[in-house]
Amino acid sequence: MNTLCFSPCFVQCLSNTPPLTEYFLQSAYLEELNFTNPLGMKGEIAEAYADVIKQMWSGRHYSVVPRLFKTKVGHFASQFLGYQQHDSQELLSFLLDGLHEDLNRVKNKEYIELRDADGRPDQEVAEEAWNNHRRRNNSVIVDTFHGLFKSTLVCPECRKVSVTFDPFCYLSVPLPVSKDRVMEVFFVSLDPVAKPVQHRLVVPKAGKVFDLCSALSEMTNVSVNQMVVADVFNHRFYKIYHADESLSCILDRDDIFVYELSSGSVEEEGDEVVLALYLRERSHYRDSGSGSSSCGTSLFGHPLLMAVPRVKCSRNALYHLFLQRLAWDRAV
Repeated sequence: MNTLCFSPCFVQCLSNTPPLTEYFLQSAYLEELNFTNPLGMKGEIAEAYADVIKQMWSGRHYSVVPRLFKTKVGHFASQFLGYQQHDSQELLSFLLDGLHEDLNRVKNKEYIELRDADGRPDQEVAEEAWNNHRRRNNSVIVDTFHGLFKSTLVCPECRKVSVTFDPFCYLSVPLPVSKDRVMEVFFVSLDPVAKPVQHRLVVPKAGKVFDLCSALSEMTNVSVNQMVVADVFNHRFYKIYHADESLSCILDRDDIFVYELSSGSVEEEGDEVVLALYLRERSHYRDSGSGSSSCGTSLFGHPLLMAVPRVKCSRNALYHLFLQRLAWDRAV
């Protein structure tokens, strides 16, 4: 079904409601079509819906195009004409009401005078309310979807309690909101031959970067104080996060790397300094016109972070530290 995205959504839901679908597939609706109900649609909505259900469950079609059904819906509810987007729940509400009135077994609705609860047991009041409802509304839609709401009102002055049971066809309920989120990060350990390992971490949505490090620490047994969290983009550091920054500033599409440092938290005035190490490769190019050659460099891989003692920040010392970190000295 491909006509409108909001239409197949609710039709699929209703078609997978066994009591309702069996009712139409067995053609039980033919004996209950109400052509005289002024609130109905002369049975046309029920017949159009039955045609769609029979096509969907015939086993002879890979797909169904409900043109007649859409035409009937647009005829009785002009807001659904055309191909604009609409709320699926609004269309579902219209269809359930239309099917109910088209299939209402009650031909002449009698007037019913409602009684107060007057302290009677809830069971008695509920049964009375349901029977009264069925005396005016009796269809397969009522059998399948209708229920009763209990409402209790207390007068703030006389403290009188009024209990009523009101019929409903559909409920609007809030979706549960998760307080956690799943984040994927790459952990880069100090082991120069170990590859970055991807971890899926469950962290609080309103948490801090420290919470991310704590969750990763439980998986890696690496102290939180030895971790630095960075956003890597295009082979370079885009941002390095502080432990007290909110996780909301990290998007799901960001490439987050967590680096293990050789010591604890590094302060600006500490004995160590954190250096960024980028990897570049040299490429040679030849100009096809002049025949001359040139070379350039480009970044590759992921960058590294290193905690280096300040006393070893000389050119030669750094060179050997970089080789050790990259495990290249083993091949030299």
